[in-house]
Amino acid sequence: MIDTLIDLIQGHKPNTSGVRRQSSVLIPLILRDGCWHLLFEKRALTLKSQPGEICFPGGSIEEIEHSREAAIRETCEELGILDSDIQLIGQIDSILTSFDMIIHCFVGIIKYDFDKIPFSKDEVDHIFTVPVQYFVKHQPTTYIIDSKFKLSDDFPYQSIPEGKNYNFKTMKYPVVFYDYEDYTIWGLTARMTEQFINMLEQSHIDAFICDQP
Repeated sequence: MIDTLIDLIQGHKPNTSGVRRQSSVLIPLILRDGCWHLLFEKRALTLKSQPGEICFPGGSIEEIEHSREAAIRETCEELGILDSDIQLIGQIDSILTSFDMIIHCFVGIIKYDFDKIPFSKDEVDHIFTVPVQYFVKHQPTTYIIDSKFKLSDDFPYQSIPEGKNYNFKTMKYPVVFYDYEDYTIWGLTARMTEQFINMLEQSHIDAFICDQP
């Protein structure tokens, strides 16, 4: 009995309880005119899921791959480049979404001429970049959504302390917006961007923003 339990636990691939899906995203840095930019995609208008949305390269993690491998694979597929064209720097904090998914966030340098990137037109309408310095100088607008439990009529209130007066916790969920030229970068992509920029600011990495005086 105990041997079977040991085999079960040791063979289990741990996950975060309640997470049904896992995805990986690459936050791509690219050098343009001596300044560091973040590269964004506008999703193809023909896609069934989130057509026309602004995003970073990324997607679902396949069963046999690591989150790091998924971020590189998805970036190569969407931008039409090779893994040798990506210098992976490392991983920053993952984001737990409000819809049972966790997104693993990686940062990497795209070693490719931006104007020659052969992105996949099946997945990407077009690509564009925003100087890192822009995000440093322009704070996002954040709206807070209060998420509350919606309980069914047959919920067993009689089985919990205080019944219907029980103090169920609410979750505050931030929705972040950046505006740049004609683009609105919002939602999870904006949260990842904000997280990355906050890391730069907290570490005072001013020299990283632009190589020009």
